[in-house]
Amino acid sequence: MVYETNDGEKIGSIQVVSELDSSGYNIVYTSDRIIEIRLDANDLSTLYAKKVVNDRTELVITKDRGLDVFFKGRRLRYDDDRPVYDRHTLDFALRGFDYEPGFHTRFRLHIPEFMIVNADLDVEGDSVVETAAGIFKCWIVKMKPRIFFLNRKFYFFIEQEYPYRFVKYADASGKNSIVLKEYEITPSPND
Repeated sequence: MVYETNDGEKIGSIQVVSELDSSGYNIVYTSDRIIEIRLDANDLSTLYAKKVVNDRTELVITKDRGLDVFFKGRRLRYDDDRPVYDRHTLDFALRGFDYEPGFHTRFRLHIPEFMIVNADLDVEGDSVVETAAGIFKCWIVKMKPRIFFLNRKFYFFIEQEYPYRFVKYADASGKNSIVLKEYEITPSPND
């Protein structure tokens, strides 16, 4: 998948390659940085993440009876066996919820700059989203981290039909967005 990004008027792109194997979903994001991710095959929570910017490792996350985080020289350990979703994985991980009108859930969100926090997900409705990759009927999913000093909302447009692609993202300010530009589905060797 290729996404066009608009980060405060700076246009860029992200290439996303994913593969499912016995270790989970393995995903590589390539842009001005490389992010390697492994997600649990059942609940799409973060098992491993590594973010490299300018040949320098900024973030490493490993999960083994808790979450170990190395972020910009700082090490943290969270002794929590519940599923945790790192902010770098949301475009993929949010595909794993069973959305319907009125859907609401609270989940554990890892924000490396802060900590693990609770975040609310709510279906705000549905929308037809037209991109260079096609026309998609999507759920509009609002995410709001539960941080008392941060009152921001983020909107994810998730395809309603299989394969439940992440089609679009926008923050409440409208200054930042990500939109699906193209995709290719490669059949697995067992198909």
